[in-house]
Amino acid sequence: MQLKNYQRIFIFILGVLVLTCLLSPWAAWTLDLMRSWRPQWQGLEQPFARIFNRTFMVLGILLFFPCFGFLRISSAKDLGLTNLRRGYGYIILGAGLAVISFVIIVILMVAADIFQPAWRVTLAVGLQRSFKAVMTGLTVGLIEEVFFRGIIFKGLLDEWRPMGAYIVANAWYSAIHFIKPAQKSYVQDFDPWLGFYHLGHTFEPFTDPVALLPGFFGLFLLGVVLSYAFVRTGSLYLSIGLHMGWVLAIKSIKIYGGYSSADLGWIFGSANPRFVSGVATWVGFLAITMIVYWLTREGQRGESKIEDRE
Repeated sequence: MQLKNYQRIFIFILGVLVLTCLLSPWAAWTLDLMRSWRPQWQGLEQPFARIFNRTFMVLGILLFFPCFGFLRISSAKDLGLTNLRRGYGYIILGAGLAVISFVIIVILMVAADIFQPAWRVTLAVGLQRSFKAVMTGLTVGLIEEVFFRGIIFKGLLDEWRPMGAYIVANAWYSAIHFIKPAQKSYVQDFDPWLGFYHLGHTFEPFTDPVALLPGFFGLFLLGVVLSYAFVRTGSLYLSIGLHMGWVLAIKSIKIYGGYSSADLGWIFGSANPRFVSGVATWVGFLAITMIVYWLTREGQRGESKIEDRE
């Protein structure tokens, strides 16, 4: 039986997950051993959830390239990474749109007396944190867009109708942000099966689906916007830029002020993750979708003309 693209993706992810369960306890044990050799590292103890996640990411990256043939990926074009010269412009455009939309939400929060602007750090620290936020945004945007849009969404879109691909790929994208233990735990004694125990506990947050609903819906909308940008442009660059800009803004907001309340309310996000669970952000996502449609309409017409000639 011929495997479909999304089935190959599922098998790949399942394989990486099993290897992560097997190897993450050894990674935790190795880090613990290294701390015992270096007294100055005693305060650098990491929760097992972080070690598990990093192990999964590293294994996924290392195994991804050797599995190109199995995943039916022959070039960067198959991932939506085409025409890099044009891609730079899309990345800058997407990041700009995302940051501007976030600034508008912050202005509304200031007007509602929920956020108080203030320069909270020294200039050197502010620049350092800003640079770190930029690098985090670029890294997260690139990795997540290649994985969720370039591989999963595109794989489903090649086999399914667009509506099904949009729903399944972005429901998965949203849900995976909540797959983590409710409590942070640290490794006490070596247990080779700890990775499998941890995996079972990662679904604990789903025992309270009502609390997850606003954040889940917001992340789903975010995924739809990023998927739509990918479809409209035929490449990942605009999606990477949008993703990068939103991560950059969220990571750097505390440099420029602080919240007057821990609860931002239903308008700006009363549930985790903040902002994404707020109605104002949902409206912003819809506005970005319309802007993406408007900015790419000429390109879509050009593609239609080419198709007509063919």
